[in-house]
Amino acid sequence: APTPEPPPEPAEEEWDFTVQVERSEQEFKAEDGTVIAQETVERPVLALVNQSGEVYSDSGPGRGVTAQQLAVCQTFNDATAAVGVWDIDIEEEGRTIYEMRKASGDEMPPVGREITVSELSRQGSLLSVLEGDYAYLGGAHPDYGLHAWNFDLSSGTFVGLMTLTDRPEELRETIVWEVASQIFASEYREGFYNDWYNLLRDKEDFEVFFGPESLTVFFQEYEIAPHAVGVPIFEIPYSSISRFLNGYGDQLLVLPAETKVIGDFLEAQSLWSWLEARAPVDYNDTRIEDNIWYHRVDYPNVRTLADVKEMLSKYVDESFVEEQFTEDCVLREFEGVLYAADVGRGDDITIASVDYDAQLSGETGKVIVTIHRQDYDDAAGDWVLTGETDVLEFPFTLRGGHAVFSTMYYMY
Repeated sequence: APTPEPPPEPAEEEWDFTVQVERSEQEFKAEDGTVIAQETVERPVLALVNQSGEVYSDSGPGRGVTAQQLAVCQTFNDATAAVGVWDIDIEEEGRTIYEMRKASGDEMPPVGREITVSELSRQGSLLSVLEGDYAYLGGAHPDYGLHAWNFDLSSGTFVGLMTLTDRPEELRETIVWEVASQIFASEYREGFYNDWYNLLRDKEDFEVFFGPESLTVFFQEYEIAPHAVGVPIFEIPYSSISRFLNGYGDQLLVLPAETKVIGDFLEAQSLWSWLEARAPVDYNDTRIEDNIWYHRVDYPNVRTLADVKEMLSKYVDESFVEEQFTEDCVLREFEGVLYAADVGRGDDITIASVDYDAQLSGETGKVIVTIHRQDYDDAAGDWVLTGETDVLEFPFTLRGGHAVFSTMYYMY
C-alpha cells in the first residue's frame, strides 16, 4: 500500500500591531452620598491582531508571532503603564476639600482627573497616540495638558521630532516661523505672554503628534500663554518640514510625492533668496569692493561660486541657474571665498498668506502658488485681506528624487 502523505503544516498567520484602550473609572463618595472625587484613566496598550480580528494572548511567540513583535509591544506597554499614576490620593484630597467647603457652606464640584486617548494615527511603522489630561483639585479652575506617544513599530523605540532630521536648527526655525505666523493671525494673539516669541526661540525641541495630514505642535498651559488661552495647538503641514527630514524621517513618515514636491519648492525658494541678498553670512568677515560692503557666506559645504551653483542646481535647472550669475549678482567670489553683497531688501508686506498645490503626472508637473493679498486698514487699525490673489505656476521635472524647476524667482 502507498505510504500516506503527511498532513500539510498549518500556514503561519499574519499579525499586525493594534492599539487597545484600557479604561478604568473610579468614583468616591462622602458618608452622606455626595460624590467627592472621580477618576477616569484611558491607557493605550499595544497588542497584535490577525486578519480575523483575534488579539494574540499567549505570553510567548508562536502561530506566526515573533519574539521581536512581542518585545516591541512590551516596550510600549511598559512606558504607558505609568499613565494615571500620580502622587495624590484623589479620594483623600476630595474628602478634605469637601469637608472644608461643607463647613463653610460652600458647594464644590467633585475633584478629579480624566485622562483620555483623543487621537491615534498610524503611518507605516510610525504610531502616534495623543492623550488629553484634565485635573481639578478644588482651585479656581481645572488644569489641562497633552501628551503624545510617538513610537517606531519596526524598531520598538520612541522617537522625537529631532531624531528625524540632520538639520535641527533649520527645522526649529521653520516651526517657530509657522507657529508665530499662526499666533499673529489669531484673534487671541493678545492673550499670549509678551515674550512668547522669545520663549519659542529658546525651545530646543517640541512636543508633537504625527497626524495623517499634518504635524501637530502643542504647548502646555502656562508655557507660552496663560490659562485663559488654554493648551496652544498648531497644525503644520508636512510640506513645510519635509525638506529637513533625514533618511530615517523619510522612511518613517512615508509622505506623498506631492507633499515632497512642495517641500522641494520651499527649499528652492529659500536657496533662491540668496540671490536677493538673503544668504546666511558672517558679519565679522567683511570686505569692501566697488564701494559695496560684502560679508562672507556662512553655510555648511558652500565656500565658492561653484558650490552655490551646484546647490541651486539641485532644485532649479542648471542653465537657468547659470543665467543668474551676471555682473549684477549679489554673490561674488574673492580669493576663492564666497561673499554676499550687503544690499538688503524689505519683505513684500502685502502678502497675507500663501497656498501651495502640487500637480504631478509621471515625472513632470507644476507647483501652483496662490498669494492672498492684504492692506492696512486705518479704521480697523490692522491688516485686512483685500480679496486679491496672485496665482503663479512653477513647472518641474523629477530628477534624483527631487523636483527640479525650470524657472524660479523669490516671491517675498
